Amino acid sequence: MAALSAQFEAADLIDRGEVLIAGMAAMLITIFLGPKFIDFLRVKEFGQQIREEGPQEHHAKAGTPTMGGLIIFLGIAVPFLVLSERDLESIAVFGVALGCAGIGFADDFIKISKRRSLGLSARWKLLAQILLAVILFYVATEEIGLETTIQSRVFGGEIDVPSFVYVVFIFLVIAGA
Repeated sequence: MAALSAQFEAADLIDRGEVLIAGMAAMLITIFLGPKFIDFLRVKEFGQQIREEGPQEHHAKAGTPTMGGLIIFLGIAVPFLVLSERDLESIAVFGVALGCAGIGFADDFIKISKRRSLGLSARWKLLAQILLAVILFYVATEEIGLETTIQSRVFGGEIDVPSFVYVVFIFLVIAGA
Protein backbone atom coordinates (compact mmCIF):
# COMPACT_ATOMS: atom_id res chain seq x y z
CA MET A 1 0.00 0.00 0.00
CA ALA A 2 2.85 2.37 0.82
CA ALA A 3 4.40 1.74 -2.60
CA LEU A 4 1.10 2.60 -4.30
CA SER A 5 0.80 5.78 -2.24
CA ALA A 6 4.36 6.80 -3.15
CA GLN A 7 3.60 6.11 -6.82
CA PHE A 8 0.56 8.44 -6.70
CA GLU A 9 2.61 11.13 -4.94
CA ALA A 10 5.33 10.88 -7.59
CA ALA A 11 2.72 11.12 -10.38
CA ASP A 12 1.19 14.13 -8.63
CA LEU A 13 4.61 15.85 -8.49
CA ILE A 14 5.17 15.13 -12.19
CA ASP A 15 1.74 16.60 -13.01
CA ARG A 16 2.50 19.70 -10.93
CA GLY A 17 5.87 20.02 -12.62
CA GLU A 18 4.31 19.77 -16.08
CA VAL A 19 1.68 22.36 -15.15
CA LEU A 20 4.42 24.68 -13.86
CA ILE A 21 6.48 24.19 -17.04
CA ALA A 22 3.39 24.79 -19.22
CA GLY A 23 2.50 27.93 -17.27
CA MET A 24 6.03 29.29 -17.52
CA ALA A 25 6.18 28.49 -21.24
CA ALA A 26 2.85 30.26 -21.81
CA MET A 27 4.08 33.29 -19.88
CA LEU A 28 7.39 33.44 -21.76
CA ILE A 29 5.72 33.05 -25.16
CA THR A 30 3.33 35.88 -24.33
CA ILE A 31 6.00 38.15 -22.82
CA PHE A 32 8.54 37.74 -25.62
CA LEU A 33 6.29 37.43 -28.66
CA GLY A 34 3.53 39.77 -27.48
CA PRO A 35 5.28 43.11 -28.08
CA LYS A 36 6.56 41.99 -31.51
CA PHE A 37 3.06 40.81 -32.45
CA ILE A 38 1.54 44.11 -31.31
CA ASP A 39 4.11 46.02 -33.40
CA PHE A 40 3.21 43.81 -36.38
CA LEU A 41 -0.49 44.62 -35.86
CA ARG A 42 0.30 48.35 -35.72
CA VAL A 43 2.36 48.21 -38.93
CA LYS A 44 -0.45 46.34 -40.73
CA GLU A 45 -2.95 48.86 -39.26
CA PHE A 46 -5.04 46.14 -37.62
CA GLY A 47 -6.42 48.63 -35.13
CA GLN A 48 -9.69 49.38 -33.44
CA GLN A 49 -12.17 51.52 -35.36
CA ILE A 50 -14.11 54.09 -33.33
CA ARG A 51 -17.52 55.44 -34.32
CA GLU A 52 -17.64 59.20 -34.87
CA GLU A 53 -20.85 59.59 -32.87
CA GLY A 54 -19.33 57.89 -29.81
CA PRO A 55 -17.97 59.63 -26.71
CA GLN A 56 -14.91 61.80 -27.26
CA GLU A 57 -12.90 59.76 -24.71
CA HIS A 58 -13.20 56.72 -27.02
CA HIS A 59 -11.45 58.49 -29.89
CA ALA A 60 -8.15 58.10 -28.01
CA LYS A 61 -8.57 54.32 -28.48
CA ALA A 62 -8.61 54.60 -32.27
CA GLY A 63 -5.94 52.43 -33.83
CA THR A 64 -5.41 50.29 -30.70
CA PRO A 65 -4.29 46.93 -32.08
CA THR A 66 -6.92 44.23 -32.02
CA MET A 67 -6.47 40.46 -32.34
CA GLY A 68 -4.19 40.34 -29.29
CA GLY A 69 -6.07 37.23 -28.19
CA LEU A 70 -4.15 35.32 -30.86
CA ILE A 71 -0.89 35.65 -28.95
CA ILE A 72 -2.59 34.61 -25.71
CA PHE A 73 -4.12 31.56 -27.39
CA LEU A 74 -0.74 30.72 -28.92
CA GLY A 75 0.76 30.93 -25.44
CA ILE A 76 -1.79 28.38 -24.25
CA ALA A 77 -1.81 26.13 -27.32
CA VAL A 78 1.93 25.51 -27.72
CA PRO A 79 2.53 24.18 -24.17
CA PHE A 80 -0.68 22.14 -24.36
CA LEU A 81 0.28 20.52 -27.65
CA VAL A 82 3.83 19.82 -26.46
CA LEU A 83 3.15 18.61 -22.90
CA SER A 84 -0.39 17.21 -22.93
CA GLU A 85 -1.23 13.53 -22.92
CA ARG A 86 -4.06 14.41 -25.33
CA ASP A 87 -6.73 12.33 -23.65
CA LEU A 88 -10.37 13.00 -24.49
CA GLU A 89 -10.95 15.22 -21.44
CA SER A 90 -8.00 17.47 -22.36
CA ILE A 91 -8.96 17.60 -26.04
CA ALA A 92 -12.53 18.60 -25.07
CA VAL A 93 -11.30 21.51 -22.96
CA PHE A 94 -8.81 22.55 -25.65
CA GLY A 95 -11.58 22.31 -28.26
CA VAL A 96 -13.76 24.71 -26.27
CA ALA A 97 -10.80 27.10 -25.92
CA LEU A 98 -10.21 26.83 -29.66
CA GLY A 99 -13.90 27.49 -30.34
CA CYS A 100 -13.88 30.57 -28.12
CA ALA A 101 -10.68 31.78 -29.80
CA GLY A 102 -12.41 31.27 -33.16
CA ILE A 103 -15.34 33.42 -32.05
CA GLY A 104 -12.95 36.17 -30.94
CA PHE A 105 -10.97 35.90 -34.16
CA ALA A 106 -14.14 36.15 -36.29
CA ASP A 107 -15.24 39.20 -34.30
CA ASP A 108 -11.89 40.97 -34.75
CA PHE A 109 -11.55 39.90 -38.38
CA ILE A 110 -14.94 41.43 -39.25
CA LYS A 111 -13.95 44.65 -37.47
CA ILE A 112 -10.68 44.87 -39.39
CA SER A 113 -11.91 43.77 -42.81
CA LYS A 114 -14.98 46.03 -42.81
CA ARG A 115 -13.14 48.90 -41.10
CA ARG A 116 -15.89 49.47 -38.54
CA SER A 117 -16.28 49.08 -34.80
CA LEU A 118 -19.02 46.46 -35.08
CA GLY A 119 -17.78 42.91 -35.34
CA LEU A 120 -19.67 39.66 -35.01
CA SER A 121 -23.22 40.32 -33.81
CA ALA A 122 -24.19 39.28 -30.30
CA ARG A 123 -26.69 36.80 -31.75
CA TRP A 124 -23.98 34.89 -33.63
CA LYS A 125 -21.61 34.97 -30.65
CA LEU A 126 -24.30 33.51 -28.39
CA LEU A 127 -25.29 30.89 -30.96
CA ALA A 128 -21.67 29.80 -31.31
CA GLN A 129 -21.31 29.58 -27.53
CA ILE A 130 -24.53 27.57 -27.26
CA LEU A 131 -23.20 25.21 -29.93
CA LEU A 132 -19.94 24.83 -27.97
CA ALA A 133 -21.94 24.09 -24.80
CA VAL A 134 -24.03 21.42 -26.54
CA ILE A 135 -20.95 19.79 -28.08
CA LEU A 136 -19.12 19.82 -24.73
CA PHE A 137 -22.20 18.37 -23.02
CA TYR A 138 -22.35 15.56 -25.56
CA VAL A 139 -18.65 14.76 -25.27
CA ALA A 140 -18.71 14.93 -21.46
CA THR A 141 -21.78 12.75 -21.00
CA GLU A 142 -21.68 10.35 -23.95
CA GLU A 143 -17.99 9.96 -24.73
CA ILE A 144 -16.33 10.55 -21.36
CA GLY A 145 -19.18 9.24 -19.23
CA LEU A 146 -19.67 12.08 -16.77
CA GLU A 147 -22.96 12.27 -14.90
CA THR A 148 -25.24 15.32 -14.94
CA THR A 149 -24.71 16.00 -11.27
CA ILE A 150 -23.36 19.16 -9.72
CA GLN A 151 -21.50 18.94 -6.44
CA SER A 152 -22.60 21.67 -4.07
CA ARG A 153 -20.66 22.79 -1.03
CA VAL A 154 -23.55 25.09 -0.09
CA PHE A 155 -26.14 22.30 0.06
CA GLY A 156 -23.59 19.72 1.18
CA GLY A 157 -23.95 17.09 -1.50
CA GLU A 158 -24.71 16.37 -5.11
CA ILE A 159 -27.58 17.74 -7.12
CA ASP A 160 -28.74 15.66 -10.07
CA VAL A 161 -29.96 18.09 -12.72
CA PRO A 162 -31.81 17.48 -15.99
CA SER A 163 -29.73 17.50 -19.17
CA PHE A 164 -31.03 20.85 -20.44
CA VAL A 165 -30.16 22.52 -17.11
CA TYR A 166 -26.65 21.05 -17.34
CA VAL A 167 -26.28 22.46 -20.87
CA VAL A 168 -27.40 25.87 -19.59
CA PHE A 169 -24.85 25.61 -16.78
CA ILE A 170 -22.08 24.75 -19.27
CA PHE A 171 -23.16 27.67 -21.47
CA LEU A 172 -23.01 30.08 -18.51
CA VAL A 173 -19.50 28.90 -17.67
CA ILE A 174 -18.33 29.30 -21.29
CA ALA A 175 -20.04 32.66 -21.83
CA GLY A 176 -18.88 33.94 -18.44
CA ALA A 177 -15.28 32.99 -19.11
